[in-house]
Amino acid sequence: MQQRRVSSAVSLRAWLAACFVVLGALRIIATSDQLSETVDEVAHIGAGMEWLAQGRYTFEVQHPPLARIAAAAGPYLLGIREQNQLNAWDEGRRILYADNAYLRNLTAARLGILPFFFLAAFFVWRIARDIFGPNAALGAVACFTAVPPVLAHFGVATTDGPFVAMFAAAVYAFLRWFATPTIASGLGVGVATGLALTTKLSALPYLGVTFVLIAAARVWSARDAWRASDGTFGGELLQTRPWSWRRAAASLVVAALAAFLVAWATYRFSIGTIRGIPVPAPEIPKGMRDVASHNKYGHPAYFLGQVRSHGVWYFFPVMLALKTPLAVLGLALAGFVVMARRAWHASAWAPWIPFIIMIAILGIGMTANINIGVRHVLPVYIALAVATGVAWEWAWRRWPAWRSRAVLVSATAVLSVGTATIHPDYLSYFNVLAGTDPSRLVADSDLDWGQDMLRLARVAREQSVDTLRFAHISTGDLSPIIGVPVVFWDGTGRPSGWIAVGETWYRRGQIAFRRGRYELRPHALHWLDSVATPTRVGKGIRLYRVPADAAPAPERR
Repeated sequence: MQQRRVSSAVSLRAWLAACFVVLGALRIIATSDQLSETVDEVAHIGAGMEWLAQGRYTFEVQHPPLARIAAAAGPYLLGIREQNQLNAWDEGRRILYADNAYLRNLTAARLGILPFFFLAAFFVWRIARDIFGPNAALGAVACFTAVPPVLAHFGVATTDGPFVAMFAAAVYAFLRWFATPTIASGLGVGVATGLALTTKLSALPYLGVTFVLIAAARVWSARDAWRASDGTFGGELLQTRPWSWRRAAASLVVAALAAFLVAWATYRFSIGTIRGIPVPAPEIPKGMRDVASHNKYGHPAYFLGQVRSHGVWYFFPVMLALKTPLAVLGLALAGFVVMARRAWHASAWAPWIPFIIMIAILGIGMTANINIGVRHVLPVYIALAVATGVAWEWAWRRWPAWRSRAVLVSATAVLSVGTATIHPDYLSYFNVLAGTDPSRLVADSDLDWGQDMLRLARVAREQSVDTLRFAHISTGDLSPIIGVPVVFWDGTGRPSGWIAVGETWYRRGQIAFRRGRYELRPHALHWLDSVATPTRVGKGIRLYRVPADAAPAPERR
């Protein structure tokens, strides 16, 4: 009878978690017809269509194909095929404009990413449940499916959301392997790692460091005998498991072979040459070379009032502090404290996993020269979600009075409602620490990634705009989206008339790349504020109407 009650309680929590996932998915879907394409979506869709329709992958190899295939799958199922363009950007734009059905095609592309959201939530549940029990797992899923950056990046046809799902799957596979290293668990590690690598090449350092740190935690925990859980944590991975080093070595061989085959299959078993040597899947080393080159030269970005071409170590910690709801930050901090105490006193390795994820992702991210969005460390939210679930479960146990539990439930409800009120602007979400104008602090994909062009179209209709000059970071002709002739403006000269400026362009200014370095003019567009008052369109666009007699004379050079 007691066992039946426990099983029934676990099932109830699983069903509640499923409800949170469905609610999050509905919130994601509801953004598709309200936000225009983000900058990178066009290229991802174009490259994915090349793989699907032409059976090759040549446009750009800095990003692997898996998520791109998913992004192009929706338009492909609608009957859209290759557009015979010379690059992924033009190809993707022609796909979005196909059949004169921009919103339909964009929504179809984004729906291809949605299954990864379900996968990510599933593995967040499994990681939290197997280590800390079903109560913490429920809290982790509730947090993960409500955090704005997570909702934002599973709602666009890019690689960041899918990578979170594949990273979570690989971490879970690692946990099962370290608990019981068998051929089956080794196969799981290999498949998950191969899929993660073909989603984003940063999987190699992220998962490599994660694997090493988990191994170190496992060895550290073996210095004492395993101890049973005292009830604070009720996960499967806290139980004693026998180890066989011979079997572990064999399973690692299986894992390596499986990872290689999965990755090679995703690249259609391609064979090429590098320095005259035939190699399978040459796109992977070439892509890594391109990523290294990109990181070497950096990427111009606006952060805390300055425009830099190279990153700073504190970018990602600051952005996580600004773009994560304060309730999540507070609960996660409490959860980390609880986990650390339990792991230390019980000499258990599994409760260190959220710490390991944080250290691996942030440790690598903080060394990068590319600071253009918290999306590059998005797997951190796996750790924050699990820590939040642990804190919620701990507080529930320690505060048995119904009033205290009512306060805890109310706080959780406030978090959920608070993140819902910003719909559909999950991408540009900032907590109160950022103030009323986050554009003073940062731009790029954390604020303006080109997602407000549909709003600009509505304002253009309302204001009877005839022709629009637009300084933006998107690609190609945007006239079909905005509904009026759009002339791209690179920020030079002093034009008059209707002028729209993306917040990223406004903050970064003019950029030129000469002789291996970026030349920056961060204040090149600020003269507009002296001659016209901007209308803010969404979170990422400024719209000016500059009278002909008000525009200053062009600058002399």
